[in-house]
Amino acid sequence: MLRKVLVFCAVALLLPTVAFADLSGEWTCDDGGRYYLRQVGNTLYWYGEHSVTNPTWSNVYHGRIQGDGVRGSWADVPKGRTNSRGELRLQIKEHDNVLVATLKTGGFGGSRWVRAGYTSAPSTPVAQATPSVQATLVVKEDCIGFNPANTQVKRIDGRWKVVDGSHWMFDFGDKEAEARQALRVIKHYGMNQSCFVGRPDPSFQYLLVSGNAPSGSLGGEDCIGFNPNNIEVKRINGRWKIVDGSHWMFDFGDKKAEARQAFAIIKKYGFNQSCFVGRPDPSFQYLRR
Repeated sequence: MLRKVLVFCAVALLLPTVAFADLSGEWTCDDGGRYYLRQVGNTLYWYGEHSVTNPTWSNVYHGRIQGDGVRGSWADVPKGRTNSRGELRLQIKEHDNVLVATLKTGGFGGSRWVRAGYTSAPSTPVAQATPSVQATLVVKEDCIGFNPANTQVKRIDGRWKVVDGSHWMFDFGDKEAEARQALRVIKHYGMNQSCFVGRPDPSFQYLLVSGNAPSGSLGGEDCIGFNPNNIEVKRINGRWKIVDGSHWMFDFGDKKAEARQAFAIIKKYGFNQSCFVGRPDPSFQYLRR
């Protein structure tokens, strides 16, 4: 009996010790939200929201920590106005102070979480970074996820809208054909995030596909190509604009900060096509590659 005990203890000493990260605490994310994490052993829980008082979205997460990764699932909860869910995998970085999404489904908006109070140094010095790296460092995004499979065109109070369940996303007034063309675009590309710069009165809007730029083409599209490496933010006749050479693309009025934010977003995703539904007065616009 004593021999068995000694053998068991010897084997136990040879087994590797499993150490889990300590992720409990308050975190911020590049989706503009604040997240409250609780770790119990190798299980991670969180509650995240875009705003404390009236969040556009709020979600919960349940995941299991395995080495430097976390695998789990997330779901929106009714405090917010969105109703999505999906899988989310994370990588733990910078001594348990940074989380980076490696897989997202269901239209989840965030990609990088930082523990409150932690200053993350960029791996490439800003002074030596390429323009695309600089844009990635400064960009902040405000996105709402939705399920393209649930989107449809509805006439509400005499106006044609593209809706996701009971939540309307785009208003086309009396232009039913343009509403249906916009829906066709959304479903073709699988767009599942609607993003804004400068809410509640956004100066710039764009759509993403699970954190990536829509890519490809669709027959009958009305698009103008541009080179994202050539664009600039310029003040023209007292108004801040994003221009491609002598051609101005987006007008931000006196909102210089929003113009620079939109510029960084275009650089980040490598958009090179600006597309319209219903010119010369488009009711719907989107960017793609």
